Amino acid sequence: MKTFYDAGIVGGGVIGLMSAYFLSKAGLKVAIFEKGKIGCGASSAAAGMLGAHTETEKADAFFRFAEESGALYPALAADLLEETGIDIQLVYNGMLKLAMTAEEAVSLKDRALNEPDVEWLSRESVLKKERNLTEYLQGGLFIAKDGQVSPPALCRALARAVQINGGTIFEGAAAGRMRAEPSHYEISAAGETHFCEALVITGGTWSGPLFEGLGISAPVHPVKGECLSVMPDGFRLASTVFHDSCYLVPKSDGSIVIGATMEKGNWRAEPTIQGMASLMEKAVSIMPCMKKSVFQKAWAGLRPAARDAKPYIFKHEGMKNLYAATGHYRNGILLAPKTGEMVRDLILSRQVKPEYAREFGLNRGTEVKS
Repeated sequence: MKTFYDAGIVGGGVIGLMSAYFLSKAGLKVAIFEKGKIGCGASSAAAGMLGAHTETEKADAFFRFAEESGALYPALAADLLEETGIDIQLVYNGMLKLAMTAEEAVSLKDRALNEPDVEWLSRESVLKKERNLTEYLQGGLFIAKDGQVSPPALCRALARAVQINGGTIFEGAAAGRMRAEPSHYEISAAGETHFCEALVITGGTWSGPLFEGLGISAPVHPVKGECLSVMPDGFRLASTVFHDSCYLVPKSDGSIVIGATMEKGNWRAEPTIQGMASLMEKAVSIMPCMKKSVFQKAWAGLRPAARDAKPYIFKHEGMKNLYAATGHYRNGILLAPKTGEMVRDLILSRQVKPEYAREFGLNRGTEVKS
């Protein structure tokens, strides 16, 4: 017997799950095809930070999208808890973005003057919040609105909610042939052929080959990121701390996640001695007492990145009912709710902000970030 779905979603990371969640909540019959386990890729490797200010210093369309997405989390967390009983561990503990030199201090002070949601704190004020920071501290920005979630809990909650809302999840189901028919798509996965009116590519790092199979040029490459978790000795970190591309993220059990390295083009999702050494060195330079922390575990993930480091979120103009949401790079957790909403709105022909359609469209400019 043939089974038809309103939307077939290829990729079961946080972006595919969030897209399926919003579509199923809108009454669509959805199926997710995941080649491994749900949420097992870059999504589970993320630290879970929700901080638009960390990723950009420009108040552009990307920043506005990130802020709107982050603002969706309180209602989303409450809804998921009610629907599934799973707590995604949303907390707003703020972020300290540190200055270690006079030049960094000047730059961060300028940001505080121009951005309403950030506050410049003197060295003394920062140390009142986190007394164990380095002697080289000059001050820092405090971003009270920044928070975090648990990515594994988020993925579990979304998967359960999709199923509660009538969706189907296929694990160990790599999408083989995807063929466009006049009225639907045929997807070969898990030894069967599935029929979907709309096809949504949310395959993360593996979206590139999926696009190529459909005759679409939208390169996505891996940027390997490594993290580790430690248990501090004799202190607790209150806020997320960030400096020199290194973050220290306090978790509810008292542990601290340290991340993350960046290595373009590496397809091996395994931690290395070199990566761990780099992270440990940076962490100790930020907070010297970290050297006494007890190592817990290390892991790695492959962030999917487009050439300009912005995600693809689009409806293909030349192929009927083909959509994509991928390439979210370092911001998958932060951008997931707004991305899910945008995918839903594109499929249901609802209004999408023109600036977002331009910013994340397939045919945007190809300028490469240095």
